[in-house]
Amino acid sequence: MIFTVAIDGPAAAGKGTIGRAVADRFGFRHLDTGLLYRAVAVAGGDPVEAARHLTPEDLQRGDLRTLEAGRAASRVAALPEVRAALVDFQRRVARSEGGAVLDGRDIGTVICPEAEVKLFVTASPEVRAHRRWLEVGGDAGRVLAEVKEHQCDGN
Repeated sequence: MIFTVAIDGPAAAGKGTIGRAVADRFGFRHLDTGLLYRAVAVAGGDPVEAARHLTPEDLQRGDLRTLEAGRAASRVAALPEVRAALVDFQRRVARSEGGAVLDGRDIGTVICPEAEVKLFVTASPEVRAHRRWLEVGGDAGRVLAEVKEHQCDGN
């Protein structure tokens, strides 16, 4: 069976928590698409080549959820060739046999417009900042300021 659940929304809104729960409940694969960009960023070398040769094992690295990996991911995500390679990766996972839940940005519109189920998840800037702070640490006030600063661009 091919069945895709697309979960979209801003950073730290709860997409991953919901995505993992839905995937576990229905026995679907789960893909946190933000990890793709983080994995490319921390791989080093040519980011386009890293994106083209990305494997599911690359998403298991322990350093993908750091603040540094997130900042580096933003830089590689701006490269059209990286985005194109990762769109292909995401679409293959989304339409794989057995069902899949993908969470991330533009999942329901760009990556999986044909998804059988689409969800958009959001939370207040304060809740999102607190979740991000729990994940990466740092100065809580600065994390909140960054979340509010990026509120307009969907981050």
